[in-house]
Amino acid sequence: MSGPETPEVSLSLAQARRIAVASAGPTTTHTDTAAVLARLNAVQLDTINTLARAHQLTLATRTGTTTADIDTALWDTTDPIAFEYPAHALSLVPLHHWPLWAFRRRTSRKRHEYPTPELRKTILDKINTQGPLTLRELRTEHEPTGWNWGPTKTAVEFLLWSGELACTHRTGWQRQFNLPERTVPAEFLTDALTDDACLTTLLTHAGRALGVATCDDLADYLRVTTATARRLLPDTPLLTTRVESWNSPAWTHPHALPAADQPHDPGQAVFLAPFDNLIWHRPRTTRLFNFTHTLEAYKPADHRVHGYYVCPLLAGDRLVARADLTRHRDTLTINRTSFEPGPHPAETAEYFARACTRLQETTALCRTMITETATPPTTIKALNHALNRAGTGNLHP
Repeated sequence: MSGPETPEVSLSLAQARRIAVASAGPTTTHTDTAAVLARLNAVQLDTINTLARAHQLTLATRTGTTTADIDTALWDTTDPIAFEYPAHALSLVPLHHWPLWAFRRRTSRKRHEYPTPELRKTILDKINTQGPLTLRELRTEHEPTGWNWGPTKTAVEFLLWSGELACTHRTGWQRQFNLPERTVPAEFLTDALTDDACLTTLLTHAGRALGVATCDDLADYLRVTTATARRLLPDTPLLTTRVESWNSPAWTHPHALPAADQPHDPGQAVFLAPFDNLIWHRPRTTRLFNFTHTLEAYKPADHRVHGYYVCPLLAGDRLVARADLTRHRDTLTINRTSFEPGPHPAETAEYFARACTRLQETTALCRTMITETATPPTTIKALNHALNRAGTGNLHP
């Protein structure tokens, strides 16, 4: 570790968990989508829509609004609050953070996949003349569609990464690509910051969003190399930290420290989307919660251990269960559940029911239905009882 040999902060694992949960804020209601986005710095986008879109769940969990309200705040406005960018995978990023990603825009322009001057001119001229366009409108007649990356899609993605195009609106689920000078306020439209200045500020923001994290955790948050993060962390206000049982040194944001001795109410139970910021980096999730989280949606069905779209259940500062969740018409459907060792099953079932009630409100669904048969009957009985007590409503074949 760079910096002092003696860490400035020492934390127990329980304190680290409290800080991490408080910093990510999944049980805190902010009501303002822009405020949540500014706190997290990036919110991952994903195409899977079996329950709701990833960004809707991540943001609505923290705003206390519905998933529909989230898209209204993001895209049904003449004053956008976010732009889409490969910050951590493809993500929503606060619009005022445009200057901070200059380092990645510069790098993108040097990649060999960057579009030829002719193709670049064709795309930019078309948008300049016709206004914002979707990829479907930009493609030529015989290009591949869907997941295939034809010449136009490849060019558009790199023009987005380089900052020659910007996306601040969607129609349906289609991105609208525009010239940045038409959609990014002039005071933000700059590449003036050096790479190190960009990254030092972004590492500070990542440290605030994570609360406490290793160098590797912080690098993953921004998708930069660990070596880059290690070199620049001493220039941030983050404090060198030792966390009980962690093999690697850590860093803590000073504003996050008061949460170390403030236990979280387990009654504020909530399901985390598979792409929630709190559980982005799987090694950190294991270190903090002794919980192994793997996205199994892209695995063959017979290779899945927990299910297709599995949402961990956060109760207080612990991950106590997980559920494979879908929606069907007006119903939140529980396809499979798994309780972690620790709390009594009846206690976990109560947390589960509260989280189902909250998720119903978030997704505007009317009831919860249990369809699985793999869970032990005693657990199913506890779940049914808890759901009935919560007034959520359930059916079980």
